[in-house]
Amino acid sequence: MLETTPISIIRKLNYLVNVVVILFFSFIISSTTTKIFDGFLAREFLERVQYLPIIPQNIAVLAMVYMLALGASNILKSYLLKRKFFGVRLLLLVDFWLCFMIVYYMNFSYRGIFLLLMMNIITYAKEPHSRVWMLIFALVSFILLDYDIWSNRLAMLSLTEYVDYNPEEVKIFMLVGKNLLTSINEIGFIGFLYLLLQNKINENAAISSLNTKLRETASELKMANMQLEVFAQTMEENAKMKERNRLAREIHDILGHSLTSITTGLEACVSIIGFEPEVAKTQLGKILELSRKGLDEVRRSVRELKVDTISKSELIPAITIMVNDINECTPVKIDMEISGQVLKLKEDEEQTVYRIIQESITNAIRHGKASHIDLHIDFYQHVVKVMVADNGKGSVNVEEGFGLTHIRERIAMLNGTMMYETNPGEGFTINVGIPIRWGSAYD
Repeated sequence: MLETTPISIIRKLNYLVNVVVILFFSFIISSTTTKIFDGFLAREFLERVQYLPIIPQNIAVLAMVYMLALGASNILKSYLLKRKFFGVRLLLLVDFWLCFMIVYYMNFSYRGIFLLLMMNIITYAKEPHSRVWMLIFALVSFILLDYDIWSNRLAMLSLTEYVDYNPEEVKIFMLVGKNLLTSINEIGFIGFLYLLLQNKINENAAISSLNTKLRETASELKMANMQLEVFAQTMEENAKMKERNRLAREIHDILGHSLTSITTGLEACVSIIGFEPEVAKTQLGKILELSRKGLDEVRRSVRELKVDTISKSELIPAITIMVNDINECTPVKIDMEISGQVLKLKEDEEQTVYRIIQESITNAIRHGKASHIDLHIDFYQHVVKVMVADNGKGSVNVEEGFGLTHIRERIAMLNGTMMYETNPGEGFTINVGIPIRWGSAYD
């Protein structure tokens, strides 16, 4: 049990009260004995009492020695308790012996010292089982160690016999002082128990309040957990949907680009196969190789759910291969120009730039029927700009289909910008700007 400040103060005050009681009782015995000696009234006093009294000086000295030993024991117990050392229980047993000796030298006329002992047991005894038995033994000692019970068995004088030998006015003073000090000791013990009980009530109230808060918190956590489960399911569904959309975009890009290039190349072969069969045969071989590349890319995307077009090469070489394939397999000609210091991009940035160029070329060939495309890639310190311009048929109103929509989505994910210009007969131009994160020059 922890010593809260009010309880500790009351216990220490009770110790001082017991010191005063012992000094007061010793004063009564010593002053009465001195009066008898000075008045040569020893014979008269001995004729009035039944037993030979203990030497008065021994009473005061020995009782105070035991009382000081009890105080030292309390200090030592506090020291051991704070440092969680052993020996507190042994010191409490020593306290029993000290209290018994104090009562003995007080001629069993004062037993309030056992109330102080009970305070010490409650304060220092940690083990509930030992505390209960010690309290029972202290209470039994308080009840039984009374002069009226032991006067017939022990040769000793009661304090009352010393008091009665004094004049009436002195007698009243002694009795009032005795009763007052005894009552203060008992009131202190009652106050100690009251504060102890109040602390227990406050502790139980705090525990009850804490349990209520814990239940409320548990309920809130349960609700939050349910919400997290719903959120997790929603996120899982969103992730699946996002992955399906991504796969759809990748397949659209790969198939759209490959099929557009193949279709355009086959149209060119059909137009020349009659008068240049060898050239058409060579062209068909290139178209076959292009179709195999497209098929491989589709298989990889479906199998791994990611784009492998530029996984084994850098961005610019991958774009160069794509441009060369179109130039070789179709009648469409692409002029590519790169300016600025080529910077190393993050994987998602490279994929986005590649797919934007791929989709723009596909749209120019498929929808714009372009025969010539200009591709410009400009690297700046913190941004890469792409321009794809064709000489196709153009349009008055542009309806963003799947291709342009997913280009815009890709750019938005990287906080980029996209603008396009078109007029009938003037082709189609798209300008894209993508911020570069952690850009550094190629080795």
